[in-house]
Amino acid sequence: EAVEFNHDVTGIYPIWMVPATLDTEKEENIFVDLGVYGFSTIPTFAGRDKTLRLFEKFTLDHGGYQALYAETLMTHEEFCQMFSEYKEKYERVRKMIPFCEDAFPETYEKVSRQGREATKNK
Repeated sequence: EAVEFNHDVTGIYPIWMVPATLDTEKEENIFVDLGVYGFSTIPTFAGRDKTLRLFEKFTLDHGGYQALYAETLMTHEEFCQMFSEYKEKYERVRKMIPFCEDAFPETYEKVSRQGREATKNK
């Protein structure tokens, strides 16, 4: 479904597809990291930012995850929704490691334009 979505929205090929599993206590799910790199030549291409938002919405709607090495345009609320099942563990580890909260920004602040802007304005 994601490959078809990419075809309709960008028409960019080749695409990067890397299967991955998450080590969870629930049943194992296989996720596919779908990387789209290049330039679209389709007339309906909405531009980089609007297209990224379309992919983020698709990912949220399908219970997927944004790769944390990539920039996101999600709001903080959307980001928290996407990673809600891991938030408690993430916060517990940040509190457990001495000086972590003072020394390192939260993940959202690192991968999000909005997060970086909010950090700059503090």
